[in-house]
Amino acid sequence: MKITKAKGVKTFYYGNELLLPNQPYHDTFLQFMNTIFKWARCFGIAGFSSMLWQIWAAFVLISLALTECGAIWKVIKALAGWARDTANHRSVTARFAGAMFYAASLTSQILCWRLSYRWRALAKYWASVEWVLNIKYVSPDHGLKKRLLAVTAFMATGATIEHLMSILATTGIDCPFSDILKTYVLKSHGFLLLDQEYYKMIAPPVLFVSNIATILWNFQDILIVLISMGLTSRYHRLNMCVATVCSELHKERKWSKDNEILQVYLWRKIREAYVKQALLVRKINSAFGLILLFSNFFSFYFICLQLFLGITQGFTGDVFQKMYSIVSLAWICVRTCCVVLAAADIYENSKRALPYLYTCRAQFYNIEIERLQDQLDKDHIALSGMGFFNLTRTVLLQVASSVITYVLVLVQYDNRGDEQQTTNVTNANITLNDTMP
Repeated sequence: MKITKAKGVKTFYYGNELLLPNQPYHDTFLQFMNTIFKWARCFGIAGFSSMLWQIWAAFVLISLALTECGAIWKVIKALAGWARDTANHRSVTARFAGAMFYAASLTSQILCWRLSYRWRALAKYWASVEWVLNIKYVSPDHGLKKRLLAVTAFMATGATIEHLMSILATTGIDCPFSDILKTYVLKSHGFLLLDQEYYKMIAPPVLFVSNIATILWNFQDILIVLISMGLTSRYHRLNMCVATVCSELHKERKWSKDNEILQVYLWRKIREAYVKQALLVRKINSAFGLILLFSNFFSFYFICLQLFLGITQGFTGDVFQKMYSIVSLAWICVRTCCVVLAAADIYENSKRALPYLYTCRAQFYNIEIERLQDQLDKDHIALSGMGFFNLTRTVLLQVASSVITYVLVLVQYDNRGDEQQTTNVTNANITLNDTMP
C-alpha cells in the first residue's frame, strides 16, 4: 500500500516518541473547554465566533440589560412610594430579589463573554505549559474527561431540577392549562408586571429572558468548577511525579557522581514545571477574578435571602412551594460549596508535594530539591476574587459562620417581634377590661 508524503510526515512527527516523548497530541482539558465554549454561544457567550453569533450575543445582552433596568425602576418606585401594589410577589423584597437575579445573570454574561475572548490566548499558554510537563514520570490524567463530564452533568441536572421546581411552585398543580403561562409570568415576574399590564405577546419574551438568565447564572459556576478541576489536575500530576521520583530514590543504594548530575537535572525540570504551573494559575486568575468575586457575592446574597424568607414567612403554601423552598436553598448551598471547594483544591494541591520532599534521604538531597521545597513552601498559589479574598477551604467556614450569624440575628429579631406583638395584645386586653363596667 502506497503511503502519501503528507501521511508519512504526520506519522513521523506525531508517532515518534523521540521527538514527542510521552506527549499527547491533544490536551483533554482544552478540548473539553473548547466544546463548552462552543455550546455557550447558544446563550450569548460568543467569544471569537462568527458575526452571526456576535449579533445573537448582543441581542441577549440587550434583552437582559433592558430587563434589569425595568427591575431597578420597579425597586425605585417601591422605595419612593410610587408603586400601586407592594404586596406578596410585588413587595420591596421581591422586587429587589428580581433585580439582583437579573444583575447576576447580566454580570455573568458580560464576564464570561470577556473570558471567552481571552480564552484563546490562555489556551495557548496552557498548551505551552503542557510541553514543560514533558517529563518521564508525569503521567497523563486519563480520568479527567470523565470527571469533567460528571461534574457538568451533575450541575446542569441540579439547575434544571431547581428551575422546574420553581415553575411548579409558581403555577401550582391545580392551575388550568390555559392559564399556566399567565400565572407563571405574573407570579415569577410580578416585580416587573402588574395584572393589568399583562398580555399574551409579552409572555414569550419574558420566558426567553428568564430561561437565558437562569442558564447564565448557573453557567458561571460550572465554568469556575471546570477550570479549577483542570488546574488541580495539573498539580496532581506534578505531585505524583514528585512522589514517584522520591520513591525511586529510596530504592537507590549506590551513589555516583553521574547519577547526581542526572538527578539535579531532573529536579530542575520538575521545579521549572512547578514555576510554569504557578504562572498559569496567576494568568487564569487575572482573567477569572471578577467572575469569582461576583459569583461568591451573589451566591451569598441568595443564601441569605432564602433564609430570610424561610424564617420571616415560614414554609407556607402547597407541597410544591414548600419543596421548592427547601430545594432552592439546598441547591444554592451545594453550588457554592462546589465552587469554593473546587477552587480551594488548587491551593491544597500546590502544597501536597512537600511531604514527599521531606522524606528524601540526605545522600540524595541536592540544591534543586532545596529550591523546590522553598518554592512550594513560600509561594502562595490560589485563585482569588480580585485580591479581596483567596479561595481556600477556610473561606467556606467564614461564609458558613457569616450565614449562621445572620440567621441568629433574624431569629432574635423575629422573636422580639412576636414578644412585642404579644405585649401589645396583652395591654389592649387590660385596657379593654379596665374600660368595661
